[in-house]
Amino acid sequence: MNGTFLQTRKFLNYHPEGRFVDASFFVEKSGIVVAVVPGCSVDGSFISHLGSTFGGPVISKDFYSGSKILEIVKDIDDYIARNFKNVKLKPTSPIFATVPTDLLDYALEHSGFTRHTELSCYTPIAKDVDPLENCKRECRHNFRQSEKLNLTYGEIPDSEMEKFYDLLVMSKARYNTKPVHTLAELQDLKQRFPEEILFRGVWQDGVYLSGMMIFYFRQAKVFHFQYLAPDDSKRETNATTSLFVNAMREAAQAGCEKFSWGISTEDAGAYLNENLYRFKESFGALPCVNARYEKSCS
Repeated sequence: MNGTFLQTRKFLNYHPEGRFVDASFFVEKSGIVVAVVPGCSVDGSFISHLGSTFGGPVISKDFYSGSKILEIVKDIDDYIARNFKNVKLKPTSPIFATVPTDLLDYALEHSGFTRHTELSCYTPIAKDVDPLENCKRECRHNFRQSEKLNLTYGEIPDSEMEKFYDLLVMSKARYNTKPVHTLAELQDLKQRFPEEILFRGVWQDGVYLSGMMIFYFRQAKVFHFQYLAPDDSKRETNATTSLFVNAMREAAQAGCEKFSWGISTEDAGAYLNENLYRFKESFGALPCVNARYEKSCS
């Protein structure tokens, strides 16, 4: 009910051996796997897998019911308590699940876990509605200005992945951060998941202006924006606005219902980057939260 390709071995194994101490486990009932909990062991604590945006628990849809969820969470809790001193779980965000996650949230909170949240957001989309209609006036104006330049939108070819990465590094450096992935890892992921991990860009007369990395959660009908790599010397083209609008249009044509923007908070949710959140709101974004659950087992 809340599993994605991010929790598969195919995804997690792009990390080199030895980067993490894997501590993933599953819960079984009468020979049937009912839950999987990807995670790592860090200084005696169990932490949702550090190699993925979301870890677990991932619950089987067939066993996701009020009569079973408390028992499943108790089994997870008991196993962790026997083997670790602390636990941090980061389940899949509700917008990437195929059914409401309220049962799981309830079971974790009422099993002694403390809930912490970060503010994320998404833009609702539909196949018969142009996403531009959800955007605010300034955003629509900037997009129409970009249309006058005859920009083109499409897949970033392998030959331009290095340029994409160089600009991504420069973009992150302005905020004193760096990409989680190396260029080689992005190229590996592009090959592993050609239908789930997308690289899209905007060009003017064949010259790269801006690009992004997208996670396509097909089962949940969501495009999730992961990375942005603009050429800031070309800001006057409004290429990034063009990029986002066209990506939302592609998502709508693919039958998606949401375009996810990711979190706008820092310091584990303690600080809201209001300018960043306001930028996302200009594209019609609505609030949602990503939750993590923590507990001391000692």
